[in-house]
Amino acid sequence: MKKFRLLKVDEVTKGFNGKTVLERISCEFFNNEVHVILGKSGTGKSVLLKMIIGLIKPDLGKISIDDQDLFENAKENDLILSYIFQSSALLNSLTVIDNVTIFLDEHNVGSKQERVTKAYGILSDLGIQDAANKMPSELSGGMRKRVAIARSLIISPDILLYDEPTAELDPINTKIISQIIDKLRDTNTITQVVVTHDIAFAYSIADKISILEDGKIILTGDKDAIKNSKNALLEPI
Repeated sequence: MKKFRLLKVDEVTKGFNGKTVLERISCEFFNNEVHVILGKSGTGKSVLLKMIIGLIKPDLGKISIDDQDLFENAKENDLILSYIFQSSALLNSLTVIDNVTIFLDEHNVGSKQERVTKAYGILSDLGIQDAANKMPSELSGGMRKRVAIARSLIISPDILLYDEPTAELDPINTKIISQIIDKLRDTNTITQVVVTHDIAFAYSIADKISILEDGKIILTGDKDAIKNSKNALLEPI
């Protein structure tokens, strides 16, 4: 797994149909940290994630890894980024184990037995190995979320992006997701970028928090700095 120092979003602007969604966004994501983008629904959090992973190109500004433009040097950049969709985006026609191994299967990585063994190991780490042969329709929302995480982890990503990972989850499953993120941090091998509107969840996992409001990042800091900021968004805490 390649080490990098800094993923940087520099003065990035993005709009759709004449409407600006993100305006001159700047933010830095350091290796091995959990960085939370906190904001209300509709503030552009998911758009920012999709630009980082390359699904959307910025209108203005630059996204870079260690000063190398993410888009201009995509072929030379051997960092692995993985994205966990808010909906989990599992394929309903495949079993859990086949959902998890789908990328490796499509690219013929190792033997089938090696792929399955690796998937079972990750499912076991996430506490859902007993669901390996079930269909997504048989799973709870929390279990589907963990399957989506397993599918992302099987490619050994350097950077893992989560889009609202606790959306529609109860407090118990939210805590499980928090514990998974904490455990991945402890491996010291992965950078995690999490977008969420859940303030308590953000505080439970973050090394650093950026507040996104009206298409702009208005504040970035550690948990204590954010708690002491007196920002109106945080008043319910």
